[in-house]
Amino acid sequence: MCSSVHVWSDTRIYFKEAKSLAKKGFQVEFYALDFDGEKESITNLEMHYLPVLKRKDRHHHMRVLFQAFVESRARNFHFHDPELLFLAKKIKKKYGSEVKTVYDMHEHLPAAILTKQWIPRFSRTFLSKFIAAIEKYYLKWVDAVIYAEISYKKNYAKNQAIKTVDVLNYPIMPPEIKGIPTQKFTLIYVGVLTEQRGLFNMLELAKTLREKGCLDFKLKLIGPVFTDEDKVADFIVTNKLEKHIEQLERMQYKDIWEHYYQSHIGLCLLHPTPNNLNSHSTKLFEYMAARIPIIASNFPDFTQILTEADCGYTVDPFDPEGLADLVIKLKEDKKRTVEMGENGFRAFKKLYNWQCESEKLVELYEDFGKKIRLGIYE
Repeated sequence: MCSSVHVWSDTRIYFKEAKSLAKKGFQVEFYALDFDGEKESITNLEMHYLPVLKRKDRHHHMRVLFQAFVESRARNFHFHDPELLFLAKKIKKKYGSEVKTVYDMHEHLPAAILTKQWIPRFSRTFLSKFIAAIEKYYLKWVDAVIYAEISYKKNYAKNQAIKTVDVLNYPIMPPEIKGIPTQKFTLIYVGVLTEQRGLFNMLELAKTLREKGCLDFKLKLIGPVFTDEDKVADFIVTNKLEKHIEQLERMQYKDIWEHYYQSHIGLCLLHPTPNNLNSHSTKLFEYMAARIPIIASNFPDFTQILTEADCGYTVDPFDPEGLADLVIKLKEDKKRTVEMGENGFRAFKKLYNWQCESEKLVELYEDFGKKIRLGIYE
């Protein structure tokens, strides 16, 4: 299992998939980018840490990963990045049906390219179509595609020859931490901080709360900032938000729960980009697992999920007045806030937890193993 883009402590790759497979007795050799954090020894899980390289240099990881696979006894190559489709082809050409290649798709890349900030706007449409064509070709060398989101499937309906499995990115049952919400009313967001993921929408919300006289609150932002940090700092200082904004670096999955338990509302104010509109943000389900109500963008799927579970509200992410009024409403109605949090936790336990998803992942590899033992090669 490998990634040339994600850090080793990535929640889906390491804490969910790699550890679930190892726990079921599979021997897992795991390659991902190095990152500071508490490293652990897990039975059946062999860790390898790749250096962090600039985007233009990441192709060097290809050589390392190919050589590592050749030297291993692995029967399966499970990869998490579109760029590793090139490596999947190389492995299939060398080993044929003796090895199964599995592409774990975290996003619909052609759609995502349309909103990538580091790609010049004028070239995005052409590049998206070009990437779609390249991806279609290289998928011929893949034995199975794992979808982290069901919405991606409609873009690959014609690839009937490929085995597909939905392994949705639902949370693991959180640890039992006796966390008590802080005295100061706390809004929280955990994840990569960019404009399209609602960074400035959340800052505008904080600004509006202050303007409305709501001063005893905190906005806690946890994750790397992938945008102009000076612009963020200037906004905070200009609007006198220094006492209201707490920024923390990326942290391991096991450590975020204490911060969730100390919070009162989970925010998910994504912009309505094609990729975001069709995704079920993992944050929604983590907030449910942590028993905190949710305020999210008013996307149809988000609205349906939160309405059915009665665990939060959706609103226009570009309406700071409406957002602020909703926060103040929840802040003043503690009984309703607790009730919505409990509703969300029940929905998480019943529908949105990792246990069921992990079983589908294990079943995929057990099926591969049976076919190899019986000499059945597709």
